Amino acid sequence: MLYTIRSIPRRIELYIRRIVYKMTTRKRYKFITHYEKNNNQIYRFFHYNASEFVEDFLMNLGYDKYSHDDVDLLMFLQVPNITKADILELFEYSILCMIWAVKTETDEIIINTYMIDKHDEEFSTSCPKPTYISEYFNVIGELFLAGYIDFGCDWDDDYKRRDYPTNLSYYKEDKYQAWIYFRDHFLYKEAYAKGWEDDIFIYEDKEYTEKDCPRGTYIDEEGKEVACYKGYSTMYSRTSWDTPKYWSQYNIWATITPKGKRYLYDILQPRIHDKYKDLEVEVDNKGHILRWFGQINR
Repeated sequence: MLYTIRSIPRRIELYIRRIVYKMTTRKRYKFITHYEKNNNQIYRFFHYNASEFVEDFLMNLGYDKYSHDDVDLLMFLQVPNITKADILELFEYSILCMIWAVKTETDEIIINTYMIDKHDEEFSTSCPKPTYISEYFNVIGELFLAGYIDFGCDWDDDYKRRDYPTNLSYYKEDKYQAWIYFRDHFLYKEAYAKGWEDDIFIYEDKEYTEKDCPRGTYIDEEGKEVACYKGYSTMYSRTSWDTPKYWSQYNIWATITPKGKRYLYDILQPRIHDKYKDLEVEVDNKGHILRWFGQINR
């Protein structure tokens, strides 16, 4: 009840914004804006501030507001004279920005490209056809090999710590081989998108699924008897690089290194801003892009 009451002002705000958006037949935006807030440099593409337009834009492309491919990618593909190099640069920016925590769950750094890559029921990320997601994975590899990001499979109570001797960058003598191993077993096998039914439980040194794992009970804080699995979940537990079948988005985490932060904040963000600062776009109130103005500064 309290949540409902608190959410009313937000609902009213969204309703008013929608009305204003529909009443404004045309609007012109700078493609990227830059400002300073709390001594931080903030860079934003125009669609971050145009949620009503984005909702209609996605519907025009056959999506809905809850199930769609990556909005940044879809928007960049509308820009006149966009190149593959521009898209790969966008992927760099997206990956580094999405690693928002010291230890970020890996599903949070993977974009959706299912419809734009025309995946069917038999399609997977390891398909030999060229796809946006395969290019995205390649950029993840480039950032890892450059020392800008790293991956971990173990952790402790120090939430600020990112450098562990068990990190992927230390796993093999050859860092490239460590990346290939990780790419093939984690990304191509979509271990970052596991569901409850994919979990493997360990009980008395034996493996079980959630369907056949022995059940037990425990007494909760209120003194009630609660059913539970006797085994422990490998999907939510610390793991190792030697046991890829236990990997998941919950026990494999991504981090941006100090070197990666310097690259993002001192080089990549300013470069992207300078590249698109003279580009503007005009949209209508039905989710259509009408015209582009200016140029990309290559």
